[in-house]
Amino acid sequence: MDVGIDHIAFYTPGHFLALDELATVRGVDPKKYTEGIGIREISIASNDEDAVVLAANAADKVIDEAGISRSDIGLLIVGTESAEDKSKPTATHVHELVGIGPNCRVYDIMHACIGATYGVLSALDWVRGAGKGRYALVIASDIARYERESAGEPTQGAGAVAMLICANPRLMALEEVSSFSKSVYDFWKPLEKKYPIVDGMFSAQCYADAATYCFQQETLKKGAAFVFHAPYPKLVQQTYHRIAKLFDDASPKESFLEKVAAGLRYASRVGNIYTGSVWLGLMSVLGEFHERKQEPSITDAYDGCYLFSYGSGCGAVLIRGEFVPGCEQILKKFDVQEQLDARNKVSVGDYERLAEIYERGGSPQEKVSAIKASGPFKFIGVEDEKRIYGSV
Repeated sequence: MDVGIDHIAFYTPGHFLALDELATVRGVDPKKYTEGIGIREISIASNDEDAVVLAANAADKVIDEAGISRSDIGLLIVGTESAEDKSKPTATHVHELVGIGPNCRVYDIMHACIGATYGVLSALDWVRGAGKGRYALVIASDIARYERESAGEPTQGAGAVAMLICANPRLMALEEVSSFSKSVYDFWKPLEKKYPIVDGMFSAQCYADAATYCFQQETLKKGAAFVFHAPYPKLVQQTYHRIAKLFDDASPKESFLEKVAAGLRYASRVGNIYTGSVWLGLMSVLGEFHERKQEPSITDAYDGCYLFSYGSGCGAVLIRGEFVPGCEQILKKFDVQEQLDARNKVSVGDYERLAEIYERGGSPQEKVSAIKASGPFKFIGVEDEKRIYGSV
């Protein structure tokens, strides 16, 4: 029985910061951001958007586009490292906002940037066993924040990817190939801190080591697309050049452009979205194929794909994906490019004011220019120490 992704959808806030403008204010050559790390724009969440809001917007979108009944969803998992509560799952808020019935298993998975991928693997197992013909909804939702003027600042981002997992999927079948785990401190978030602690060089090395281990376990198909978790695109390029040696690729630079670059297009305009990064990369590959329309089918263009997911701390997984014949019909519903083009640019000053509100735990009612939630849902505020959500 094939099990995998039936449909996938993306949601990002309706605002972005141009990194060439941030670089000018920071006294940095803009090319250090746009070329050195490979990011041109970062999505900016308003102060009435959090991981719950992004997740609910993506979930509502994927269910509507797939045309399924919400009562057919029997498992709801949110992978996030941006949760607002140390006990109550983000998924419980999403379950209520989206209107899924009570006959549903609901929980979060937290493991840095790999949490949602572990959610996908759990969903695959559930569909093969207790699922009994129902759908699993897996959502990756995060807001990547770094301290202003830090090395990580230009790699921020915000967005959510929602996936419906089922038997006999319409988009692609998935199978785990290999996994890797090791206890390291390359990136971590002490509970009392607003921003993460990052050992950048060490984290890049951990990422590359995990990727090498995972890919060494598989006899790689040269005609496949390669999709990587992308903290920033330049890291993916550097890592792929190392991985390409595993199958004696004579020209890793050309191979990168042919097999990997398509998966980084959206990351260069959104930034890092942590748990959703590798899945947005998949949408980027599929979207690029749909836009160029050079081959009659995606199965002619690619011999499936490999998805490499990494989470600091650390854990990694390599998944093999097989595209379902005829899945091109699903791609017609993708609107990532349209979402990105429709966003409004914020000034560096407004971005700084949003950061100040976050740092002091300000109210979602505090206005910063016209920057506000743009999707169906929003964070209203806190009453009796309970987070309240509603419709825009």
